[in-house]
Amino acid sequence: MALGRPLGDYAAEFNSLYNITLDVSGWDKIAIQVVAPFSGGISIYNTNDSGAIQGVTQGNAQLATNFNLAQVTNNATAAASTSISAAGNYSYTVNAQFLKIQGVPADTPTNVYKLLIFNQKID
Repeated sequence: MALGRPLGDYAAEFNSLYNITLDVSGWDKIAIQVVAPFSGGISIYNTNDSGAIQGVTQGNAQLATNFNLAQVTNNATAAASTSISAAGNYSYTVNAQFLKIQGVPADTPTNVYKLLIFNQKID
């Protein structure tokens, strides 16, 4: 039996910080829906570095560091890319503990009407 967990709309957080970082450990796929109007671009990154400091903290999504570009697939065209440049549905196959969705360039006003995230666990 497959499991799913909608995380809700991250648009307000994304539009103010221009990035969100999620702990996606334990999930197989992440569905990302970008709803128009959408301006700017979005890059996708992942990492396994939780920012942990031995004996001090285990680390978490806020401390995660050393991100690398990651691939998402446009569900309409099946095109794979490390960025999102148009509204639509995208999927990310989880292969690292943390996922970062970041506006391009990093500190500029990238805006989305809705940014919906849905976690999926597949048998």
